[in-house]
Amino acid sequence: MEQPRRLKYRRARHELDRTRHGLEARRPTPEREVRCIDSILGEVMEGLRVPEREETKLLRGAWPELVGAQIAAHSRPGRVENGALRVFVNHPGWMPELRRIDRVLISRIRERYPALRIRRIWFELET
Repeated sequence: MEQPRRLKYRRARHELDRTRHGLEARRPTPEREVRCIDSILGEVMEGLRVPEREETKLLRGAWPELVGAQIAAHSRPGRVENGALRVFVNHPGWMPELRRIDRVLISRIRERYPALRIRRIWFELET
């Protein structure tokens, strides 16, 4: 098997090629606007967001009526997937309270939005 040839930088050859082909010694740097990383990350994160589904918008609008103002202040509905509603809770102390009323909540949602076909609710701590 043939050994790969080692390429060496030959300064004289490089100078000759540069002169012959009219190349500059250094490439000009592109003109770019210098921006703060916060503005760049905001644009990138905005592009990564998943659009909200219609059922999530419906539930978010009716959430205070379904669970009450006090619980709605500490929780928010997420997406509905395979008959399960994901609810995000902002403090671990509210998890047992919500688990206690999950059957009542499921019946209220089924009564108001039967097309969603919600069978269970998963509570997750919001990070």
